[in-house]
Amino acid sequence: MWHDRHIKLRTFKVNDLVLLYDNNFDKFLGKLRMHWLGPYVIKEITDGGAVQLVKLNGDPFPGKVNGSRLKPHTRGLTI
Repeated sequence: MWHDRHIKLRTFKVNDLVLLYDNNFDKFLGKLRMHWLGPYVIKEITDGGAVQLVKLNGDPFPGKVNGSRLKPHTRGLTI
């Protein structure tokens, strides 16, 4: 019950700016290494929670990613 109370519910919409968690960070630890990649724009969201991303220049991100690997990007960038 404690764990369930502390889960952050994140809801995303199409055209939101997001950051993607870097899975390679666990393999190559380093204090100054970036944990997050991006920003990316959300192009499509499926019912199962998979998200199709697009880079800011319009190039599609290869494959779909799980929505739990994303966080909203709110600092310093306006489109």
